[in-house]
Amino acid sequence: MKALKIIGNCSLVFLAIIGVLVSVFYGYYHFFVHDITTGTNYVDNQIALDIVKSDDLTEEQKNEYEDRYFLEANFYSNSKENGIALQELKLNYFTDYTLMSTAYRSTGMQFLGDLKQEDLTLVPTTEEKANRDEPEGFSYYDSTDGISFDGNKIRTQLNRESTFVIKIDGRPFQIQLDGTYEWTTYERQWYTLWIWNKPINNVWMYNYLDVFADCMQAIRTNSAGFGDYYITVDLSEYFTIREFDKETGKYKTDNVTDIIKNYCVLKFHYDENGARNSTQSIFNCIDCNPSYDVEDKNIDTTYWQERMVYTLTNKDLVYRYSEVYDGYFVSLLMSTKTLFENMPRTKVNIVFDTVFEDKKIVGIDYNGFENFEIDTLTISGEEQTFYVLDKGLYNTNLQVLKHSKGITFDYAENSINNDFSEVVA
Repeated sequence: MKALKIIGNCSLVFLAIIGVLVSVFYGYYHFFVHDITTGTNYVDNQIALDIVKSDDLTEEQKNEYEDRYFLEANFYSNSKENGIALQELKLNYFTDYTLMSTAYRSTGMQFLGDLKQEDLTLVPTTEEKANRDEPEGFSYYDSTDGISFDGNKIRTQLNRESTFVIKIDGRPFQIQLDGTYEWTTYERQWYTLWIWNKPINNVWMYNYLDVFADCMQAIRTNSAGFGDYYITVDLSEYFTIREFDKETGKYKTDNVTDIIKNYCVLKFHYDENGARNSTQSIFNCIDCNPSYDVEDKNIDTTYWQERMVYTLTNKDLVYRYSEVYDGYFVSLLMSTKTLFENMPRTKVNIVFDTVFEDKKIVGIDYNGFENFEIDTLTISGEEQTFYVLDKGLYNTNLQVLKHSKGITFDYAENSINNDFSEVVA
């Protein structure tokens, strides 16, 4: 009996020691240990979940929705001095977490001139004013249902307080520009008798002027030059992203990922011409004027005129079977090429799958699309090697090649003769 009592007392002491150690370890972990997780999320297309699966859209509607990216920019450099320099940045987002097309909305800013990074200056201000105010010298627009407007206080304010709902990997997230940059300067004060320097902490509260200037700098310095392209930009210095919690119906204040490095696709148009008419603007307005027009009868303005957009699909292609490649090569009928030659103000996209009516498409045939101007070529399918034979894309002036992740390309030596942007879907 005495032995059991001694064992019991020892056990209690042992358990008490374990409890103290656990409490100490938990307190240390809670206050001093912070795991840091670095994640990579791609902020690319902002197409509504119901749009992706819809079969009832016209080709024009599909083209419009497929080109909906979170960041979209327009830059008319006026290098030819035939209009005005114009810079625009638009944010495409959703108004709620459903990510449906009924929640589409866009907000953007427009600058008349060529704003460069060296034009930015630091201006002392209060935290309240920095969070509330928008950058000056810009025109601002909201866009919904194809209509853009400047509603002053009844439009979305592009300031640090505004939040936007975006789609990442099919899930709703909230994004907010709330980044800061801190640095220390040293000044001598009178009460130190100017003997030593006093450290001064400085805080630069980023705003949309910083984002705008950086996007224009990226466009201005892009290696491909003038044209329509897609590039990937790093937003982690400026924005915070919070994931939507379906259980609480709120956005998480402390996300699982402590540091999220966000890679965002910026879609842009870079032009050597100047802007001359409001229809060139992504807001269909210049300086808040939907009828803006530069009057000069001696300047050819045909480059900005409205263009009709056409999309060719599998049904518009011609197929040739190859026993060597065990599949079909595609091309266009000469009559199709001739038809569009007589329609100069058109923009043609070609979209097709590598499997169509039991036909396995393995590539583009000899001279398949030669001398046929293509804006965007989209190829969808499973993992395979896709062959572009001699002159297959020659003289097409292809701007963007979109394709599924598993498709790799084998180009013949003379298959294409211009640079293009490649996007992996």
